[in-house]
Amino acid sequence: MERKILSASLLLFAVSAAQAQDRQVVDTVASALKAQGVMTPKGHFEVEPSFSYSQNSANRISILGFTQVPAILVGIIEAEDADYTTFIGALAVRYGLTDRIELELRAPWVYRYDSITKRIAVPKGGDDTRTLNSSGGALGDMEAAIRYQFNLESAPYWIGGLRVKSDTGRSPFDQEIDVNGIFKDPATGSGSWSIEPGLTMIYPIDPAVIFVTGGYTWSMETDAARYRVVKVPDTLENEVVRLPGTDKVDLGDSFFLGMGMGFAVNDRLSFSLGINHRTVFESSLNGSKTGKVLQLDSLTTGFSLALSESTSLNLSLQAGLTEDAPDVQLNFGMPIRF
Repeated sequence: MERKILSASLLLFAVSAAQAQDRQVVDTVASALKAQGVMTPKGHFEVEPSFSYSQNSANRISILGFTQVPAILVGIIEAEDADYTTFIGALAVRYGLTDRIELELRAPWVYRYDSITKRIAVPKGGDDTRTLNSSGGALGDMEAAIRYQFNLESAPYWIGGLRVKSDTGRSPFDQEIDVNGIFKDPATGSGSWSIEPGLTMIYPIDPAVIFVTGGYTWSMETDAARYRVVKVPDTLENEVVRLPGTDKVDLGDSFFLGMGMGFAVNDRLSFSLGINHRTVFESSLNGSKTGKVLQLDSLTTGFSLALSESTSLNLSLQAGLTEDAPDVQLNFGMPIRF
């Protein structure tokens, strides 16, 4: 049970981190098509409301039994179909401390709807199908970032950044589960702090912009509550009890790399194509490695439309290329500069 919770939280963390990196790349390219200085100008504020939708699905088949001969199976076949839908509304505020330095604070609100369908086939032809749902919303993990543009005069432009993610979201390690191992209230955060340094290169070649970005995410250790499913005395029912003490969980570090091109259609419209990769290393439970290495690869396309001199509309669509990546993710953003 503990390992199942750990795997679910690890996937949530990895996906949310990949989403943040993709959003930053698309916004940076859109800005680079307009001016040499890609940071918020000194003394100016930029407010960006955004909305994202992501959908992920997973299928698993497990067999409990044995084969008497190659064609005869004795036991139980269980098929599981899981669908995870996530909506995120966020507000980001950026301030130009200087023409080279930009500060950012981002607060997300996360709503999740998880649906898991289990089909159990027994040897005599019986079939038991159950659909388990879990939904809810709460504040997500707030983030703070600082970015520095190393050069202003000549291309390529280099931008270094440091992002710190908090644990303000609903932690998967503190949420109560039911007898089926499903969260009663789904997690809206990773449950731990993380620090992510990164470096981005932007190279304008009229009418295109080439961009490459990379970085490393260090995830801090956190405490996880212990739960166990037990039978209720004198009944056939089960219940979940919380055990004393906590476990030490490390979600595992990761590194990411993204690259692509942005194209200027005219002085108001631009679009971009890119590919992103993130490797999340094994997590650990009480010092022992657990779970697996996750490979998140996705293809992203987006566009930016200048609505006025101070407002633009950004849209990006991301399609997962690997099993661990979200199937589809849609992002809207509207940065407004003051």
